[in-house]
Amino acid sequence: MPKPKVMVALRDGESVESLMGLACQLSQGMQADLIALHVVEVPLVTPLDALEEAIDRPGKELLAQAKRAAEKFSASISSELLRAREAGEAIVGVARDRGVELLVMGHHKPHPHMISEALLGGIVRYVAHHAPCRVIVQIPAPDQP
Repeated sequence: MPKPKVMVALRDGESVESLMGLACQLSQGMQADLIALHVVEVPLVTPLDALEEAIDRPGKELLAQAKRAAEKFSASISSELLRAREAGEAIVGVARDRGVELLVMGHHKPHPHMISEALLGGIVRYVAHHAPCRVIVQIPAPDQP
């Protein structure tokens, strides 16, 4: 029987530590392989296979940060940087293709003027409805006064 897989979808540097901590603990508890994914959303005017290192650089740095965070838990991870037009569709596709059993992702609290994002953001909402596996969404604690 193949080893279960936990995937963590990373979006930005400020949530890497907390998401990786959660994903490492869950993957160790499940005795699962851990995959870190970052999707670079590429605008329509830019070809997906453009040879511009600047497109990928922030994502590569984010995945390097994820690997350092995993080392604190003595966890080994594989990482993937993927270019796509829509991050939600890409995350679901990778989860399906890799046979992921649990997907961990974060969601930032919406800005007060963004009513459409009040419950969950568009990417999180899409993934929660279409993922072929369980999804855990980590929402940061409220700011302390």
